[in-house]
Amino acid sequence: MKPFSLLSTLAVAILFVGCTSVSPLVKETQDNIDSGNYEAALASAELAIEENPTSGVGQYYKAVALGSLGQDSEDVAARRGYYADALSTMEEAKSLFSAAEDVPDEADNADNFIRPIWADEHNSAVEILTVDSIAASYADPNQVAVDHLLNATTLAPDSVISYNVLSSAYYRVGDIESATTAYEWVMELLPTPDVDDYNYMINLYLASQRFENARDLATEAQSAFPTDERFIQYLADSYLQTGETDKAIEIVEDLIASDPTNPQYRLVLGTQVYQTVTELTDQISEMYVELYDQSQALRSLSGSEKSDAEATLAELQAEADALEADIVGYTDLAIEQVTRATELDPSSANTFNILGVIYQNKSALYFDKRNNTADYDLADEYDAQAREILDMARVAYEQATKLDEGNPEYWQSLFQIYTTLNMPEKAQEAMEKAGI
Repeated sequence: MKPFSLLSTLAVAILFVGCTSVSPLVKETQDNIDSGNYEAALASAELAIEENPTSGVGQYYKAVALGSLGQDSEDVAARRGYYADALSTMEEAKSLFSAAEDVPDEADNADNFIRPIWADEHNSAVEILTVDSIAASYADPNQVAVDHLLNATTLAPDSVISYNVLSSAYYRVGDIESATTAYEWVMELLPTPDVDDYNYMINLYLASQRFENARDLATEAQSAFPTDERFIQYLADSYLQTGETDKAIEIVEDLIASDPTNPQYRLVLGTQVYQTVTELTDQISEMYVELYDQSQALRSLSGSEKSDAEATLAELQAEADALEADIVGYTDLAIEQVTRATELDPSSANTFNILGVIYQNKSALYFDKRNNTADYDLADEYDAQAREILDMARVAYEQATKLDEGNPEYWQSLFQIYTTLNMPEKAQEAMEKAGI
């Protein structure tokens, strides 16, 4: 058995001072708590309740005994049941105290009963999550921390800080759903969530694919913090994730119309549109491979089989052409907006880097087409187009490195481009600066 808790000692010792007449059963309960015999204390408290069910004193000591049994348990998860019973029993005691004509001394300490236990559970979790040497003493420290925090929130269901840490602990182990639920309590308990609260909650909604919740909260956050562009980006992203690309574009375009010189709005629109492009690019890459395979298979066919295969190929080609048109349209819109952002804020290395990424990925589309065509002349044409676009990416990346020369990621991108464009000396320099 662990040493009995300081809480139990205080709960009893404080009351000994003020009590002049104590029931033998209550005295027995006090003595058992004071000596750490919590099971015996619980039993005598039950008898005290039977003896005087309306005084609240028996319920008070029953709650103390239950809380002490919880603290005494080596099984952290098992404590939760004791704590829940202790909390409800103490609430019953407080209700009886409030109705009593002759209020017992125990009533003065009833509101202070929970806090020390809550603090112990909460702080134990924080220590496990932040002190490596303590975490190392557990086989599964993250789960133990979660159990401590569940105990803390059972004891203090209005504790913002415990729900906050609980959400982080769940996120740490990849339980996004539980992390989201825990932080929903934070948002409900906070009188006025700040910008970081909104940011974290929206990201949890997006990560758990609760896009409508993300959309609603992003709208609320945008109203509360109208100068923070992140919430517009989240709002647009929530529409993109549900396939409502035009709505996402419309949202940001409205902002641009209201403030056409704001580079962040342009950047948001460009990056959000390009998220759609990356998804479509994966689809069309598969279609290019299928087109190539089907065109190769035609060579061995004849008669009606060949006619049917040609019809299937033509249908697939039409789908690919339509998808490619969408990709090119969205890509050009992204390039237009991000280019405008670089003009409005020519000091942003990140914006030039994003522009380079978009150009580089656009060139990859034509390299992909080149690799999946059997027509040599057409392959040469695609190759030339790809290299021309890749050179535009080079210009954007070079500007990014001028603005942020120490960023190895920018140099790594340039190394790839210089290599593809057959610029060996430049490639060597970029490789060295990238630390490859």
